[in-house]
Amino acid sequence: MLSDNYYSKLPIHADFSVVSDLSKYSKLPDDWFIVAADIQNSTGAIKSGKYKAVNIVGVSVITAIRNISPSILLPSMFGGDGASLCIPADLVGQAKKALVATKFMAEKQFDLKLRIGIVPIDVVRNAGHEVFVARYRMSEYYNQAAFAGGGIEYAESLLKDKLKGQQYRYEDNIEETSTDYSGLECRWDNIPSKHGETIALIVKVLAPSIEEESIIYNEIISRVQQIYGTDDECRPVYETGLSLTADTDKLTNEVRVRTCNENAWTVLKYWVKLYAQNILGWIFMTFNLNVTGTPWGTYKIDLVKNTDFKKFDGVLRQVISGTQKQREELEAYLNEKYLKKQCVYGIHFSNSALMTCMIDNRCGEHFHFVDAADGGYAIAALQMKEKIKSANL
Repeated sequence: MLSDNYYSKLPIHADFSVVSDLSKYSKLPDDWFIVAADIQNSTGAIKSGKYKAVNIVGVSVITAIRNISPSILLPSMFGGDGASLCIPADLVGQAKKALVATKFMAEKQFDLKLRIGIVPIDVVRNAGHEVFVARYRMSEYYNQAAFAGGGIEYAESLLKDKLKGQQYRYEDNIEETSTDYSGLECRWDNIPSKHGETIALIVKVLAPSIEEESIIYNEIISRVQQIYGTDDECRPVYETGLSLTADTDKLTNEVRVRTCNENAWTVLKYWVKLYAQNILGWIFMTFNLNVTGTPWGTYKIDLVKNTDFKKFDGVLRQVISGTQKQREELEAYLNEKYLKKQCVYGIHFSNSALMTCMIDNRCGEHFHFVDAADGGYAIAALQMKEKIKSANL
């Protein structure tokens, strides 16, 4: 099969449980590359109230790369304050331009410094790591990528290395100032937890072999499910919790991304269109209308199913709705694993989730990136790093 079609030809597995089963993964082709981006000092940005901006910049990376060639399916992962993707060699040149433009946009529109780069898979393999890829079905319309082998994490750490990562990192030489963010939207209000808390969970297993890692990850995934219940019980996004926002401060994040480099008149027209679409969307969904072939009565139902609330990129990431008691039970369990040096972890809890959207069309093919409010994955990742340091791992 053609290398460009690698990801689209992978089998689609039934559910999330496959992420701990190495037999379900396939090696990334030799001529593919790893794209990585993350916001420097995202913790500081979050503390200053920019947590929604941090999220939308991360999703903008995925959107910009996907829009280069929409017909080529690409495995990707949203990490809260950044993103990673795998791309074929044919897209590297255009991907660099899109990344540089997004770096420019993040700094101009949000005063956020985005670290970006592209690493060849052979560099990862020569360092003793691998990138295995799988995909599993989240819904009728949404198949989520999963990564194993440590290669994604290595590529991200390489770009952060001032010297070793220099040749793969794109720094301040701005060559492009615009790219295509079509489909990127940020129009929903924060989604309150239906159980009191929404947590962002990150767990990294420590084991001498990838096979032993898989066994421990399987145990942890099973335990999380035992504590929090089924997807429908713990999913942070639910139909009655969804409400389109009219808050200018929240909507401005989308406007800033989509109108970067545009004049004031174009920005004003975008604002008018956005408010008009929100009003019409509310009417269509409230009255279950079918307009221009879109069954708006089922839009929220599809949205709930098309969210990335649990995922795996060599590190387990989940956004879950639950109670304080459930969180404390999970923390006690993970702390036991931590004291045995079987894992490190971070948990950030809030009272709501926030969501950034990528819309291919409104008839089911719309995808939604979820994080816990007030810092989510970025704060959980910081906690995990502190545990690594304190345990001298």
